[in-house]
Parts: sequence; C-alpha cells; structure tokens
Amino acid sequence: MRSNLGKISLLSIVVALVAVACGSSSAPAPEYPPEPTAENGATTVEVERVDVVAQPEPQPPAPPPVMVVAGESTPIEGATPSLRITSPRNGAKVARAPVQVRATLRNWVLGADPGNHVHFIVDNEPYIAVRDLSQPVDLAALVQANLGHELAPGTHVLRVFPSRPQHESVKDAGAFQVLTFVYQTPTPDFTFDVRAPLLTYSRPKGCNVAGQRVMLDFFVTNTTLAADGVKVHYTIDDATSGDITTWAPHYIENLAVGEHRIRLSLVGADGQPIAGAFNDTTRTITVAEVCAPPAPPPGAAAAPGAAAAPGAAAAPAAGHDGH
Repeated sequence: MRSNLGKISLLSIVVALVAVACGSSSAPAPEYPPEPTAENGATTVEVERVDVVAQPEPQPPAPPPVMVVAGESTPIEGATPSLRITSPRNGAKVARAPVQVRATLRNWVLGADPGNHVHFIVDNEPYIAVRDLSQPVDLAALVQANLGHELAPGTHVLRVFPSRPQHESVKDAGAFQVLTFVYQTPTPDFTFDVRAPLLTYSRPKGCNVAGQRVMLDFFVTNTTLAADGVKVHYTIDDATSGDITTWAPHYIENLAVGEHRIRLSLVGADGQPIAGAFNDTTRTITVAEVCAPPAPPPGAAAAPGAAAAPGAAAAPAAGHDGH
C-alpha cells in the first residue's frame, strides 16, 4: 500500500510540474491603447453634411427690346416729282366698271419691280404698287387682282404718291394726290374733308426678313409734325409705343419671327387723336426667315399698270412682299 501511495504522489508531482511549465511558456496577452475619449485628450472631428443640389440649366439671354429709330429721307435727285390725277374728276360718279384712272407724273421715272413706282391706296386698304401710268389704270381690276375682292359700290377715296424701290415715299406735298369718287351708288352720310390733317399709312406691309430693320413710313398732309405739336403715335403689338415728331422714314428693330400688329395714329399736341377717317390705322405684318413672293388672291387677274414690264428680271424673294 505504501508503494501505491508513493506512486500516486510521484505522479501528482510530475503533473504539477508539467502544468507549471506549460503555463510559463504561454505568450502574454497583447495590450491595446484605450479608446480615445475627451478625458484622455483625444480630438473630435465633426463632419458637416452637405446636400448636393442640382444646378438649373443656364437660360438663354433675353431678346433685345423692340425699338423704333429715326432714319433720314433719301434726297431727291434733280427736280421734285409732281403728280396729278386727271380723270375722273373729284366727286365724279362712275356707273359701271372699268373705273379708269388717268394720272400724270413728272420728274419720276417708273420702273419694273423693284424700281420706282407709285402707291395707290383705295380707302384705307394696303397700298398697291403701280409701275406704269402711260395708260389708264383700271382701279376695279387693280383691286380685284391685288386685294382679292371687287371694288364695292359706294363712295371711295383714292390716295396716290410716288415711292422709291425700298418703298420709301417721296415726301413732298406736290407729289401727293387725293381723289374722291362714287362707284355705282354713293355711301350714305359719307364725309371726308380733303383739307383736314391727314395721315396715310404706307409701311410696313406684308412679309419682312428676320434680322433686318423693318421700315415704318407714312405720308402726312395738311399739318406739320413737331415735338410740341402734331405727332404720329405708333404702337407695336400693344407692347411698344412712342411718338414720331419728324416726317422721315423710321425703322423698327429686333422684331421676332412671327406676326406683329403695327398701329399708326395722328395725335395732337395734347396726345389726343385727331379726327379723320384714316388717321388711325392698324396692319398685321409677318417676320420670317425667308419671304416667298405672295400668291395672287383667289380669282385675281392681271391689272393694267400693276404688273412688271415684259422681260423684267424677277424680284428677289427675300424681303419682298410682292408689291
């Protein structure tokens, strides 16, 4: 029995030594630095949140404003043109077509389109360019061919004056004629005072090429324009307006492509309208990249004096309103 106890004691001692030896050979546990805190002097960095906002697309610049600028009348070379209607006489009655108008024009040579011509304005319709006065002009046929309707029965006013190739009127009282006549039957209660201040709208008209200045032109009779007196008031598209105080061609700049309404009215020194059948006129014009020659009105026939001379070169389409 002592022999067994000795063996057990010896075995216990061996196991204990082995355990001590194994424990002493284990590597020490690694030491890590403490978590940074405000107490041990750590620096705290705060990151601000930034929201990325999409930038809007850049907008195109605003179009330049529409404006009217004064020009200068083209000087007359040589003697001043003079115009006179010889038939029919003022106040005459024409019972049936044709309505023959005879006129004499001096010191102004007419030519094929786009040369010198004469503006015929029936009542207050757009002018018709007449390029030959050597023969009587059939006014009824002229209206049908260029305005697309018959000359209506009634009392009419015809205004005539010479014009340059660019449609600038010759601004001289001796170059302007007014004729009142009756076609078939008179218009009841018709009144027109040929001696009263009168504004005759001429330009602009028809189609005009984009990017080019648009001529604004008119004829004034029986009055004189002045800064402190009678003026021509213009309104463009009910947005741009002003007063013209000199009788000279003016130009509209920066009109956008599309239709535009042009209004001219004769006003006194107080800005009030001057009474008159034709002293307030509105026209609708077009601005386009390319202006094609206008098609003739339905049922239109060639009118004496209105067509270009035989063999004349075709007028350019751009900027040409066909008249």
